[in-house]
Amino acid sequence: MKHIFKTPIDNNYFFGYYDKSPLNIDNKKLLACRVDFIDRMPTKYDTLEIGYFDWKDSNEFIKLSDTKAWNWQQGCMLQWLAPPSYDSKIIYNDRRNGKFISVILNIETKVEDILPMSFYTLSSDGKFALCIDNERHYWHRKGYNYQGVENLDKKKGIDENDGIWYMDMVTKELSQIINMKKLLDHKPLSNMRDAIHYVEHLMISPNSKRFCFLHRWRLDDGGIYARFYTLNVDGSDLYLVNDSGRMSHTCWRGDSQLLAFCGLETPVNKLRKYKSIIKYFIKPLLPTYHKLITDNSPSMRNRLIGDSYVLFNDKTSKKIRLAQNILSEDGHPSFRPGNVDEFITDTYPNQKSIATLLLFSISNNKTIMIDSLNSIKGFDNTGYRCDLHPKWSFDGGYISIDTMNDKVRGIYLYEITRKIK
Repeated sequence: MKHIFKTPIDNNYFFGYYDKSPLNIDNKKLLACRVDFIDRMPTKYDTLEIGYFDWKDSNEFIKLSDTKAWNWQQGCMLQWLAPPSYDSKIIYNDRRNGKFISVILNIETKVEDILPMSFYTLSSDGKFALCIDNERHYWHRKGYNYQGVENLDKKKGIDENDGIWYMDMVTKELSQIINMKKLLDHKPLSNMRDAIHYVEHLMISPNSKRFCFLHRWRLDDGGIYARFYTLNVDGSDLYLVNDSGRMSHTCWRGDSQLLAFCGLETPVNKLRKYKSIIKYFIKPLLPTYHKLITDNSPSMRNRLIGDSYVLFNDKTSKKIRLAQNILSEDGHPSFRPGNVDEFITDTYPNQKSIATLLLFSISNNKTIMIDSLNSIKGFDNTGYRCDLHPKWSFDGGYISIDTMNDKVRGIYLYEITRKIK
């Protein structure tokens, strides 16, 4: 499928993560970030320009503001604000006066409203945001952190005061809804000891009542163990959805189901729960394991480790593997607005540095390949790689991606008019 718009190739443009729309409510304005380099990680001195394209009429980038709180994978969390308009106000993260904060900007009046903490995700009703501690992320989550605030008190491996905060978008009040101590005390594992712990990948359900998140920690073998949780936005009713240790990208399917690319419990995954087994048995076998993965296709690799797309029912043990032989690779999924049957996802670049953009129907068990795109091979395994991160428009009629297909960072836009039959 041919893209209907792409950003100019005389500079570098991107948007960021896959769970928000860069298009406004009438699909005329396309939010974008502009930067003059792509071949290294950002530093505290690097500024990211924020603006938009009236893409149906012009290729001109209309600058609105800039920020010093950003990364290559998630940008500055830039997005449209205030339902149902999604047109006159934007929100993004910034660093000001030695703090990470959120900025609401009226793009017509240029009036700013400052919120006291950088946000991670917004409720669909626009009433609140959920936040993590980006000062702690600075030390422990390279590639997904912001530069410029180096708080040494938060460099330690376990900070029981770390967690997730609720931020009221009107009153600007902050309240912590869960802390790390509660997560460490919830069905503790021996592999938690002496590890570096953090939370991330928060997503709020469409009805704004619950959210999902990952609690991750680094193991002795250098790997990551991840728990997948859901929680009410008031901090009640914590539920451990998946405890296999292998969790990647997720999204909500309505208000009670979740889709994730992950592993379910296998004999090998169960062994990773024990610190002594990791140290004395798993770690020595890692060279052989990595050779098996390198020498096999993605489909075979995921059979070896048991990863696939899985549908979970929130607060139940029910889980269903999806299309294990069709969608065999990790990607960034999200369901088409108003349609719980079709979801968009992508793949990481293969050995030829080609990534694919895919649309999948659950009921038909069929995939449409929308496009295949080139990456820059030398960037593929770095923190400044460019994942496609496909994003729906509010009406489900368009998909936008970030790509290096033209050897610069750019945004492509596709019109999706048909359903899978």
